[in-house]
Amino acid sequence: MTTLKKPASYRSYNRRRIWAGYGFISPAILGILLFTMAPLLYSLYLSFTNWTVLAPKKWIGLANYRKIFMEDYFFVKSLKATAYYSIGSVVAIIVVCFFIALLLNSAGRAKAFFRAAFYLPTVVPVLAGAIVWVWMFNVDFGIVNYVLGLFGIDKQPWVGAPDSVIPSLILIAVWGAGNVIVIFMAGMQDVPKQLLEAVEIDGGGWWRKLRSVTIPLMSPVIFYNVILAFINSLTAFTQTYVLGRNGGGPNDSALFYAFLIYREAFKNQNMGYACALAMVLFVIVGVFTYLLFRLSASWVHYEGGRKG
Repeated sequence: MTTLKKPASYRSYNRRRIWAGYGFISPAILGILLFTMAPLLYSLYLSFTNWTVLAPKKWIGLANYRKIFMEDYFFVKSLKATAYYSIGSVVAIIVVCFFIALLLNSAGRAKAFFRAAFYLPTVVPVLAGAIVWVWMFNVDFGIVNYVLGLFGIDKQPWVGAPDSVIPSLILIAVWGAGNVIVIFMAGMQDVPKQLLEAVEIDGGGWWRKLRSVTIPLMSPVIFYNVILAFINSLTAFTQTYVLGRNGGGPNDSALFYAFLIYREAFKNQNMGYACALAMVLFVIVGVFTYLLFRLSASWVHYEGGRKG
């Protein structure tokens, strides 16, 4: 059976279209290569040196990585603090924002107002918001303790004590997660009302509708927000940067990993060692993101019955 060959003019036209497509996407490709891949590869190279910014680079092989895993006390301390904050903030953000979105979804005409009100904190610069919250949490003159005092509650240390600093930062993270609420509200608009009505006809209440319809159909949106909140929590920096003169909270109890990298790079001038810490963080984020995607197959449901 013979096949008809396409005319040369058609092949030439097709090639022109392909090259035109590459031309349109070339700025994005160049941006990724110049501003993402090149710094990443250069940081990888620096992680094998003892560069201190003021002195020439010297290749030291795996010495920085041996120091990280065998000698650096602050590496383990920052991992524990970051894990505590990450787990707490992700769970709190997802649960609180989901139920706020659930309530706002039935707010009627006031929905637009409340949606804008809850989204407003995300417009505030992170640094400015963190500074204001640290001031509000002040033990002596903070407005939070003042309000608690009106109800006869003793003053709380909040960000001034090792045991309460990370829960206080989690509270700040929930306050600034208005974008998660908006995403949840958008996802809830796609939940078929006929399915909710079917549950009502069968005698099911709000909990049955939530468990059997809303949450399964919202699982892709929940998973998306979990990934974003998880990555943001692992790279949290500003919240601990504003805690006191040297950051890190009292006794370095809120020494987040990103702040440890900053401290080694710009305060201790150990740029090579900071790059090694950054490479370890890159691997940690990649591994845990991969695990989250693998675990999503058991609970994320997409249209057509296909699971993640």
